[in-house]
Amino acid sequence: MTKMSWLFVGLAAFMVVVTTGCVSQGNYDSVVKERDALQKENNALKLNMKLTRNQKEQVKQDLEATTEALVVTSEELQATKIKAMTATVLYDKLVNKLATEVESQQITIEQMQSGVNLNLPEGILFDSGSAVVKKSGEIVLHKLAKELWDVPYQTIVAGFTDNVPISKRLQEQFPSNWDLAASRATNVVMFLEESGIPKGQLVVVSLGENQPVASNDTKEGRAQNRRIEIRLRPVVVAE
Repeated sequence: MTKMSWLFVGLAAFMVVVTTGCVSQGNYDSVVKERDALQKENNALKLNMKLTRNQKEQVKQDLEATTEALVVTSEELQATKIKAMTATVLYDKLVNKLATEVESQQITIEQMQSGVNLNLPEGILFDSGSAVVKKSGEIVLHKLAKELWDVPYQTIVAGFTDNVPISKRLQEQFPSNWDLAASRATNVVMFLEESGIPKGQLVVVSLGENQPVASNDTKEGRAQNRRIEIRLRPVVVAE
């Protein structure tokens, strides 16, 4: 091989090395660019996720605020409804709708400064010594409940007795007049709830032989004292 031939071979080898090096550097630069692009995309995704979490938290806060506002609005509407239905309006409504029961003395309706009172004597609701609402009582209470469906007033059901002690025969079931009055008032409340009155508006009270409306010295007086009073009061009740 001549000197020129050796020079040609050496030059060719040099070109191969140079060319190979250039290709490797190009691949490296390409990988670096791709890595940088992926890093930017990853950072963008992280930022987006952070924004999304913040947005979700903001939406949650907005929802809670809206819910609180709705509760306040509901209470305001209830208060407005109560103001619209004054004790006089309620009294007139009940007297008009329950005229038959008022005339037959199954119900006594009285307008009070703090609302309206309905008095139901024992005879129309219960048998003597019993807390079970009888058929005639169910009819009256159901008709009354229909008139109270749209009345936003608090409904207090109070049970009363005379001052005669519970007989030995009934003491196992009703140890005292407190218990008899409480059982009767509770059964009336349960009936009103089943008839459509919201349970949140209903309150049970036992007054036993206290607050008599007549003398317990006579049979007639004791009969008047054995009663259920339904007291309607203009109090906002949360639903």
